[in-house]
Amino acid sequence: MDIAMITAAVCGVLLIIYFILHKIRHGGSCCGEHEAAAAKIRVSDRDLSHYPFHYTAEIEGMVCAHCVRNVENAFHAADGIYAVVDLGHKTAKLYARHPLTRREAAAMLDGTSYTLTEFKEEKE
Repeated sequence: MDIAMITAAVCGVLLIIYFILHKIRHGGSCCGEHEAAAAKIRVSDRDLSHYPFHYTAEIEGMVCAHCVRNVENAFHAADGIYAVVDLGHKTAKLYARHPLTRREAAAMLDGTSYTLTEFKEEKE
């Protein structure tokens, strides 16, 4: 082995160690944007029969559990909305006590790094 190969291997190992330590120090979030998980906004009424309007929203920008909590919190902060987010499908099921427009749903995500890309009402 020549010195260049050894130097490259050592640099690679040091780089891996740096990223591991950075992740430990700054939280386990895979997206690197979050220091710690936001406090969860809980919806007191989870009985879906109390929410006559059902929607599916596709959300762009979610990559981890912290993102899921942030998106749920954004929707739960609005009055009369209960959201269930599916990271794997990048969707949110929105249950509402009142009719909801795409514009209103998108506005709930204002101030976050997530974007509503599709929005449709679910017919029962």
